[in-house]
Amino acid sequence: MTDMGNFSKKLKKIFFWKPSVRLTAVFALLALALLLVPLVRISFYAVPWYDDYNYGSFAKAWMEMTDSPWGGLKGALSCVKTQWYAWQGTYSSIFFMALMPGIWGEDKYFLGPLFLFALLLTGIFVLVKVLVMDVAGGDGASCVVLQSVTAAVVIVLIYSSQAGFFWYNAGIHYVGMHAFCLLFTACVIKLLLVSGRLKRIALVILSMLLALLVAGSNYVTALQGGLLLLSVGAAGIFWYKKPKRTLLLLPAVCVYAVGFYKNAAAPGNQVRARSYVGWGLSPLSAVWHSFLEAFGHMWEFTGFITLAVMVLLLPVIWQMVKKCRISFHLPGLVAVWSLCLYATGFTSSLYSLGHAGLSRTLNAVKITWQLLLILNEVYILGWLSGCLEKRKKGFGSLPCWWFYPILGAVMLAIFSVSPNQAGNYSSFGAYYYVHTGEAYNFYQEYLKRVEILKSSEPDVVLSPYHYRPWLLCMGDLSDDPDNEANRAVANWYGKSSVVVKDTKGASAWNRMLP
Repeated sequence: MTDMGNFSKKLKKIFFWKPSVRLTAVFALLALALLLVPLVRISFYAVPWYDDYNYGSFAKAWMEMTDSPWGGLKGALSCVKTQWYAWQGTYSSIFFMALMPGIWGEDKYFLGPLFLFALLLTGIFVLVKVLVMDVAGGDGASCVVLQSVTAAVVIVLIYSSQAGFFWYNAGIHYVGMHAFCLLFTACVIKLLLVSGRLKRIALVILSMLLALLVAGSNYVTALQGGLLLLSVGAAGIFWYKKPKRTLLLLPAVCVYAVGFYKNAAAPGNQVRARSYVGWGLSPLSAVWHSFLEAFGHMWEFTGFITLAVMVLLLPVIWQMVKKCRISFHLPGLVAVWSLCLYATGFTSSLYSLGHAGLSRTLNAVKITWQLLLILNEVYILGWLSGCLEKRKKGFGSLPCWWFYPILGAVMLAIFSVSPNQAGNYSSFGAYYYVHTGEAYNFYQEYLKRVEILKSSEPDVVLSPYHYRPWLLCMGDLSDDPDNEANRAVANWYGKSSVVVKDTKGASAWNRMLP
């Protein structure tokens, strides 16, 4: 009986074992790393698409003219100046667009997706750290869990991984600039909290540099960055009661105002607007419809997987907020502010184009929504914890180990019945196209094209792509040499014309999605 009793106790101890937050943080980091592996792997098969050539041609020409890789920086500045007058005012986006990795060789294009992954991860990790540890006073292990899970949600569930990561031009314009906006937000928040003269000076300079970058980005990011800057200033004055410390934000505010004015007032914007006459809405109508689009896209940007992840985070967040040093007041006000910030993501597209935005634009909007969703979960749980503490009530602790595999099984079930798995889950899409060989075969076809394009023939005829993995293939050239994409490739390789024609009969196109 004694042996049976000991065995029962051991079994009960195993069944009710609760992993610590630190151990949970280790598993969260490992899970994030595993999700990133296929994305990093497929990045080596990424290839340029037409706007990469259009913007990168400036840097490429200057590098050839100066016979120096540093000429690329001069070429990027030349591209900014040209496009500011000819097409659009987003000067910081254009600068990075012109530095498309293909300017150093076709085999270097993979650096673009890797840079975007690194930049987005850095932005998320830094912002979450500042909010969780510096603002709320949360512990380091809980912070790592929130950093890892938030990054996984944003990267795996991005609206369009194709336009977000593997087409450098579109990716840097929206995802990359949005990552800079996250860093900018973290910087200005930290500026209100940091002590030490040298640290403040360094952060003031950094905030001015990031303000210049974000103000010159796409209009989703630029509008939201400006609102975030004003919100941090208002919080410093009315919430933290630090009006003098808030004066440290003035240099960034001034730089942001000038940068955004230069962005919006660029002559190129008027040139571009003439291409879309009659498309956009009036300013007031655009604002109103922004809220309609915001509500309309909420479930599309959330879904059952995101809800399951939020349930997964509940115990860790609950344990964390009970120990935080701040009071979580007025959760309704934070929710309303979040809704307004999220809705601004649709305003610029509605004003200029009359619709919610292209897939690359919605990447930035969805990132904002996902971050605000987790922020509000933390804030509401913190408020609820405070309410229960005042009533001398408390409940909940970390769950038993089986809580996590059960939630994992639920998420696996949701994934298994999801339509378009390769398109909606970036890590699975990357794994699928590498595993089936489509990514490799597509890249080999691309290399054969490059070999032909580098030949001495002035007029080039290419065969259409046989393999077209959706994650990597943005489209194909046409049989019209005057098509914009065809001209971009022809100019890049110094050809009179480039066309794609199926000289072997009907092309065997692979399905774009499984």
